[in-house]
Amino acid sequence: MFSRLKHFVPIALGCMLAAVLSTGHAAPWTLTGAIGTHDPHLYKTSSTWWTFETTDNGGIGVKYSADGRAWTQGTPIFGSGLSWWSSYLPSNKKAMVWAPGCGEYAGNGYCYYAISSFGSQKSAIGLTTSAGGIAAGKWVDQGAILTSKSGDGYNAIDPSFVLANNGDPYLVFGSFWNGIHITRVSKVNLKPPTGGIVNIAKDTANGIENGFVVKKTVNGTVYYYLFASKGACCKGASSTYYIVVGRSTSITGPYTDKAGVSMMSGGGTVIASSGSRYKGPGGQSLLADGSVMAWHAYDANNNGAPVLFIGNVTWGADGWPANVW
Repeated sequence: MFSRLKHFVPIALGCMLAAVLSTGHAAPWTLTGAIGTHDPHLYKTSSTWWTFETTDNGGIGVKYSADGRAWTQGTPIFGSGLSWWSSYLPSNKKAMVWAPGCGEYAGNGYCYYAISSFGSQKSAIGLTTSAGGIAAGKWVDQGAILTSKSGDGYNAIDPSFVLANNGDPYLVFGSFWNGIHITRVSKVNLKPPTGGIVNIAKDTANGIENGFVVKKTVNGTVYYYLFASKGACCKGASSTYYIVVGRSTSITGPYTDKAGVSMMSGGGTVIASSGSRYKGPGGQSLLADGSVMAWHAYDANNNGAPVLFIGNVTWGADGWPANVW
């Protein structure tokens, strides 16, 4: 059985020139400032770019930028932790908040986030909301809204939010244990009802996680694109993560890759893989229109430290995204 591995190595990098990692791939943006990250969730308000990230020192990690290029480390949300988190952790472990999925809905801010430990299916997705939006910073925790335990058909981590074309909100989540799932959530409180969970992607050979869905209209047809990370993360320069994508005309699937292979059968068209210096790209997120992607990769020239990457996504006439590297 594959186990979920997450690890965040805090680093302080003043400046990095974004490199083209293999011939023919588009160059990511040049980023400066606080660019050490893991599982960056990208979101843009009218005047500010935000990333929310995995952290191992308590709370939900936050960065912000005026232009998406120069990044400042913000104050973590719930930096001292919350009492209920300990229920999903071994007694000798501090909280490690994983892969938050944050944004705004109906005028308020939201952050879904996961509490778990390495290799454990005892996990919980929590939800916190902020009246008036992300920038207001009025975060009130709503507790655990989805949990898992050993033997369940999914692992309750890696949450991300998406709106269906009819306006219904959904939560995408899951890692390794039967892969990625989706469930509709309430328009009132953003919590899922009992049941209604659909398995939309799995890969027993490589593992799959970090599901993220965006929708786009191609020649009059609305498609949902499922981006995901496969392989092994969290091993520094030895990481084998890579980013894949599939699509469906229904938000609940079935999703297939460009070659027509189902993502429930290990399918997924690769759009980012390791280069000579930066290894294991994954933990990806996109702006809602699919125009920009954020991800992390490990710097083989800096002890395998995880680094933030952001780049434009080029969509072909065939309706598929090109490689981001």
